[in-house]
Parts: sequence; C-alpha cells; structure tokens
Amino acid sequence: MPDERPSWERYSLLLASVAALRSEDPYVKVGACLLRNDNSIASLGYNGAPPGVDINWEDRDDRRKRVIHAEVNALRYVNPGECHLLACTHLPCNDCLKMIASYGVKKIVYDEVYQRDYSSLDLSKEFNIELINIIRL
Repeated sequence: MPDERPSWERYSLLLASVAALRSEDPYVKVGACLLRNDNSIASLGYNGAPPGVDINWEDRDDRRKRVIHAEVNALRYVNPGECHLLACTHLPCNDCLKMIASYGVKKIVYDEVYQRDYSSLDLSKEFNIELINIIRL
C-alpha cells in the first residue's frame, strides 16, 4: 500500500476543515489551524460570535458586523513569532491577512475563495507571505 501520509500543509488544512464544523454560521463555515515552527499544532479556530453575543444569523449585515473570523480566533491562542503556517478553509480577507502578518506567519494554505474576493493575493506579496491553494479531499 502506498504511503498516504499527508504533507504538513494538507494535514493542517484537514484540521482546519474539522474546526469549521464548530461554526454556528449556517451560511459560511470557516476553520483555521496554526502550526508552530516545529509543525506541532498551536491552535484551531472557527468563525463565530464573540462569547455572550447573540447574532441574528439570518441578517447578513448583522452577521458580517459581529462575526469573529476563524483566523482571528486561532491567533488569540499564540504569541507573535510562534507559528510559521496558517491553514484556513477560505482565503483570508485583507484584515485577517494584516493580523496574520503581524504574528510573523510566512505561509498560508487555503482551499476556497469567499465570494471570489482575491484582493488579499496582492497584499500577501507585500507582506512576503506564501499562499498555497490546496483543494481539500
């Protein structure tokens, strides 16, 4: 039987996919996984409401104003410089990309692009962050 062991990039994206299952958002479920510099798992996160905040999930504007993105929720549990890779089920938005860069993450693995918004591709080049698009299984 051939070796089916996934790469660190694919492995972390699969973990991000599992984290996304915890999202309360009925429309877009996003998960994130951070790997430390030694490739150990540092943190998982998913998109959702801040603790104690109720969101009207049917109201798109309310949802967008209040939801904390998966990347931000994952970054809450690490220190700057601790992680080299962030895997996310969706390409991070510009705001998340700025925060990811501020933590020193140099590689982002993603699968989907939310609403065909590719604007963070240019920003990632400015921040010298490698983006890798991997299609989940």
